[in-house]
Amino acid sequence: MLEHLISEPIPYEKEISWETVYSTPLVDCEEKLVPLSLAPEKILVRSTYFEAGIAGSIPECYARSKLLKKLIKASKLLPKNLRFVILDAWRNQQVQTSLFQQCKLALSAVNPNINDEKLNILAQQYVAVPSTKISAPSPHSTGGAVDLTISTKDGVVLFFGSPFDYPSEISYTRFFEKKFERGDIISKKEREAMRNRRLLYNIMKIAGFVNFPCEWWHYEYGTQRWAIENKKKEAIYGATSLCLNSFEAFLRTNKHRFTK
Repeated sequence: MLEHLISEPIPYEKEISWETVYSTPLVDCEEKLVPLSLAPEKILVRSTYFEAGIAGSIPECYARSKLLKKLIKASKLLPKNLRFVILDAWRNQQVQTSLFQQCKLALSAVNPNINDEKLNILAQQYVAVPSTKISAPSPHSTGGAVDLTISTKDGVVLFFGSPFDYPSEISYTRFFEKKFERGDIISKKEREAMRNRRLLYNIMKIAGFVNFPCEWWHYEYGTQRWAIENKKKEAIYGATSLCLNSFEAFLRTNKHRFTK
């Protein structure tokens, strides 16, 4: 099984524009957000943006309840000495806005001659534009997107060829596949990265996820991109909010009682 997962190439997938993604119908199923850290034998959670001090970030990673079930299903396909490490999942608007701005600043520093319009397009390859439109939510705001990597149970993170959130073409899921297909010389470390990306990609696809081609670590379930790639009539996850205060949640649930 392992040999098949790491030898099966990541297929070419036609690029889907953000305009096409956001034009896909969406009917939220109102599934709850759940913490992803409650199955530690299968999944480790490391809230990268909380560790980095990003304003508005939280120490736990949350996602829709069915996405967690899909993750656990995927984790069972991993070799016994490996497990998933969740780096990010649901994001609030504050975090999404901060990340988009930071990405633009980083890209602007190495591309000083491009205008703001082109910079926005370039940044969207790595961070979705913050959106308040009900019909066009950024994937992470839905709780249907997850960023993850793989580590050994001894705490050694597998090599994927680029760091998480590295805004360069080397982060494209098929970067090493394309080098291999062209007949370029592939180093031992590059071959290792290609095999690890295949392992992650093939396992996540079997479990029902779709990948964002510009990021080897980004997978989605229930989102508009997921609906397109699976030929669904509509996405099942829209933008959602997280409430960790039980009393506030009670008031939200019973709000109709006080407005009659």
